[in-house]
Order: sequence, then C-alpha cells, then structure tokens
Amino acid sequence: MKVLVASSSMVARPLTDWLIGSRHEVVGFLTMPDAPQGRGREIAENAFASFARTYSIPIFKANSADEIQHAILQTEAEIVVTASYGRFIRTRELSQPKYGWLNVHFSLLPRWRGASPVQRAIENGDSKTGVTIFRLDEGMDTGPIFTTIDYVMQGNERTEELLHHLSEMAVQPLGHALDLIEEGVQPQPQLNSDVTLAPKITKDEGRIEWSRTSAEIERKVRAFSQWPTAWSSLNGSRISILSAKTSPRKLPPGTLSISEGAFVGTGDGSLELMEVKPEGKRVMSAEDWLRGARLHEGAQFS
Repeated sequence: MKVLVASSSMVARPLTDWLIGSRHEVVGFLTMPDAPQGRGREIAENAFASFARTYSIPIFKANSADEIQHAILQTEAEIVVTASYGRFIRTRELSQPKYGWLNVHFSLLPRWRGASPVQRAIENGDSKTGVTIFRLDEGMDTGPIFTTIDYVMQGNERTEELLHHLSEMAVQPLGHALDLIEEGVQPQPQLNSDVTLAPKITKDEGRIEWSRTSAEIERKVRAFSQWPTAWSSLNGSRISILSAKTSPRKLPPGTLSISEGAFVGTGDGSLELMEVKPEGKRVMSAEDWLRGARLHEGAQFS
C-alpha cells in the first residue's frame, strides 16, 4: 500500500521507521510549514520534518487544502497515516486517497477526544489508556475504529515518557489496521456513551490551587511536566514544580515548610517538592533551591 505520512511531531517517528521497513511503501511526508521556533523565534522546520530528511522521500509542507491535495496527487498515495499533524482535514481531502486517512490517537476512544489526551489521562488519574487507530472524518476524533491497544497506568507516568511509550506501542495496532483495510474489513463506529474531551492545554491551567488534594496536584505536576509545567508564585516570583510527591504532613494550603525538605500544604496534607525551576533560573533540586533562595518557614505560595 502506498502511504503518505502526515505529522508535525516526533511521536510519529516509531511509526515512520516501522512503515519504512514494512512491505508498505512510504511515498511522502506531509507536515506543517516552517514556523518560529525556540526562544529566538527564528523561522525553522519542525523536528519531524528534520527527521524525515534522513530518508530520500519527498517532504510536503502544505499551507492549504489545495497543497494537501497536491501532495496526495503527486505521490499517488492510497492512504494517509497521520499522528499529531496539527491541521483540521476537510471532506475533500479525506476522500481523495483510495483508503482515506488513518489517524493514530493516544487514548482509548471515545475517551479523551481532542488535542491533549495523554495529559488529561494523567491529570485525571485514569487507571488505563492506550492507542486507537481510526478512520479520520470531519469530527473531533469521532471516526470509526479499526484497532486499539491498552496500556495499564503505573501511577508515576510523566507526559513525555508516556507519549514516547505509546508512540512505540502504536506500531502493532497500526500494522493490524492496515491489514484489515487490505482485507476489506470495515471499522466499527464509536460508542456515543462515555465520551470525554481533552481540550488543548492553556498556560494558566498550570497554576496550582493548593486547596486541592495532594494527589490531584501531584498528577498535575506529572501531566504538565512538558508544558506549561505546574507552577505557583512565591514572593512575587513564579516557581515551576517539575517533580513532587505526596506527603501526609499536615500544613495549611500553600504554606511552605523547610524542615527536612521543601513541603507545601494542600487541601489534605502536603506536597514534597523534589525538582523546581525558579523564574529566570535553571532547573534544580528542591534542596539546592532552598539553599540559595533564603526562604523562611511559613512562606506562602499563591
């Protein structure tokens, strides 16, 4: 089968590597146009586009529906496999390849439809998640399902680690889905019950409400570890919390205790800070932060 891979994220690397070595033919890569990157905001291509250059296969940086259609026509792709591409696809483009578009989604649909399924699963404390391979339609992750694979949560996952693991797991259900398509098997419609949404994360969502339980805050720390990080203000400065663990030590919400570590009160106990990033400074251990910040017992986070 002639496959056009559409992505703007390195989560598609395991899928791409597998497809290149499979009996299928990768005829091109479809990705987002170059855009401002990094602190300097210089125009550059995304990481997936740079990775795709390791193969001598055409790369299309489509900026419109017409350019997407041109890429499909030029490559004679029979199917488009997409993972974190970053563009809404209309019916005209969806119907162009012989077998349509196949989407790799990092949740067990219909749970966590939307842009941030991995973060929401961690934040919510889900007991399991996984990967769903489904036929793309114009809805928000509403298309019929070919295959899924489950992952049992261990309770210590951070977003970047879980996303990497799921992207590697996705190879197996993707291969199965392609086999089913060639065999003429039709995907199964999604159930309309138990639908949950995973909207795009905003920067303000990272702000910690210390009245929440320790478990809720600790999950937020892990869910938002990649971006925007869980954060709070102390003495007018923003402190990002990159690693923490729950503690039964009782403290008023938001109150800092520096006795035998860095503990901040929550709605039902406290959170022990393990790794932080003070505003304008490097990532450091909580121990190093306390040593240099000259904080006092009872300082208040807000």
